[in-house]
Amino acid sequence: MKAQARTVSYNEGWPGQRATVSSFTINFLLIILALLVILPLLIPWFSVFKTQLEYSYHPWSLPEKIRWENFKEAWVAIDIGRGLLNTFYVCLGAIACTVPSAAMAGYVFARYRNRITEVIFYLVMAGYFVPVQMCLIPLYQLVGNLGIGNTLPGVFFPMTAFGIPFWTIIYRSFFTSLPGELAEAARIDGAGHFATFFRVMLPLARPATVLATLMVFMGSWNDYLLSLILLNDLKLFTMQLRIAQFLNNYGVTRMPRYAAAVIIASAPTILLYLIGHRWIIQGTLAGALKG
Repeated sequence: MKAQARTVSYNEGWPGQRATVSSFTINFLLIILALLVILPLLIPWFSVFKTQLEYSYHPWSLPEKIRWENFKEAWVAIDIGRGLLNTFYVCLGAIACTVPSAAMAGYVFARYRNRITEVIFYLVMAGYFVPVQMCLIPLYQLVGNLGIGNTLPGVFFPMTAFGIPFWTIIYRSFFTSLPGELAEAARIDGAGHFATFFRVMLPLARPATVLATLMVFMGSWNDYLLSLILLNDLKLFTMQLRIAQFLNNYGVTRMPRYAAAVIIASAPTILLYLIGHRWIIQGTLAGALKG
């Protein structure tokens, strides 16, 4: 009996040990992935407060003295003020064109389902699988033919075109999960299609709207490829282009200034994420569960 009891307790211990090992492995992988994201954000802080000479001799050591002059010099040398305005203009234009269009399209595809709308929806969804790199040459020609080449609208209009398919899918999943009786009740009360959408359905899709606004802003702020291809005028350069041009001109001979510019450029998206991360998580989880 004692041997049998020992055998039972020994066998019962294995599932818990396996769960512990599995949990440890998952946590270890998550820590590694988190470090891969966090470490690049910390690297500029090793050199931003140093002089160029100090950085050349001790690039990874802590600075001997906190020097804020690099931020001022980087602001003037890269003309960060104009770059921030151009980037904000592109981000706001992308949000204004992407979010309302995707919301209305998702509502139509969710509430007015028939063969025609289903075919159109799958055509729109097919655009999500088209990479930007494959369309650069025809996109450049199209923007030039429309007369918006080398302009900021010529940058955020393509961003809108590439962003609408994805956010249409997200909005469609949200509106599909909402009870259809809400729209029917609004129509009985005399509300038309637009009133039903803007007063009843769209407020209920607030998590999707906040998520779309935040993610479109971050994606537009960090864009480099489209701006590089579609902009030629130095006055219209966004932050990413200005920082890349500064690095190409000076290389590593102005590394503290470059680090200061990188920190300034990344600050808006980091602060936005810290403020709205709760909405991002809620919107992502709600979209996943309702989709």
